[in-house]
Amino acid sequence: MHALHKLTETRPVSDQATLSDHFHRHLDGEIAVNDSQRREAHQLRYEVYCMERGYEDPARFSDGQEKDEFDPHSVHSLIRHQSSGMAAGVVRLILPNPLNPEGLLPIELSCGHSFDRTVLGDFEFPRTAIAEVSRFAVSNRLVARAGQERNIPISGAQAGNVPIREEVIQYLPHVSLGLIAMLFVTSVQHQITHWYAAMEPTLSRLLSRSGVEFTQLGPVIDYHGKRQPMIASVHDLLGKIYHKRYEFFQLIEQLGGVPSDFVSGMYSRQLYKHQHSLY
Repeated sequence: MHALHKLTETRPVSDQATLSDHFHRHLDGEIAVNDSQRREAHQLRYEVYCMERGYEDPARFSDGQEKDEFDPHSVHSLIRHQSSGMAAGVVRLILPNPLNPEGLLPIELSCGHSFDRTVLGDFEFPRTAIAEVSRFAVSNRLVARAGQERNIPISGAQAGNVPIREEVIQYLPHVSLGLIAMLFVTSVQHQITHWYAAMEPTLSRLLSRSGVEFTQLGPVIDYHGKRQPMIASVHDLLGKIYHKRYEFFQLIEQLGGVPSDFVSGMYSRQLYKHQHSLY
């Protein structure tokens, strides 16, 4: 029997099988590969981190683009609202510096001294395979603009005029899930196996509900608000999402965030466990 078919027989049944449909109906995920996309990413960072949250001083960025010294070896992902063309969310994955692979990542520079070395020792990875999740931001701009615009017509079973603001609020949570999915996509492309993150509690709770469960790496720090240093294996995260939120796993897979050998590997491990449980 084909490995993928066999594996799907044992996957949990989800009550939210339309997550991917909702996402693709309104949103697109894209990697910032050209100057225009990168400019949008930095502008959205400026809007959220400087103007909305006040984490960074806007006076430092006269061009309205928030940047730092880690951007040259980072990759950004955007979630775009299809009908308006607006970038609704951004996330950055800071990759190892190709000119200095042993160079420290921001989280290591700010609080590496307080990492729990026992916990860190449970995660084995080369320096070229660890990256840091950073600048995770969903803008209020789309919702604000939607509140000022006229109703839009829709067709089908619910034909009529639906306020744009109501439509936006319905899929806004999918922006965050899309950003998380795009982190898996960029990790596949850059052979990243582990993530660091300095995570605010609200984001940590959102991720946990989606099966994305990081491991605490040290005490809470005060950096852009209260943040918890975290670490995770990308492979282990995918496995948890597969079993806990399969509809989210499908979205990640559709966007290109599941390695080609992941499903066959899952099947092999399940078969091994099954065979040894018979003895």
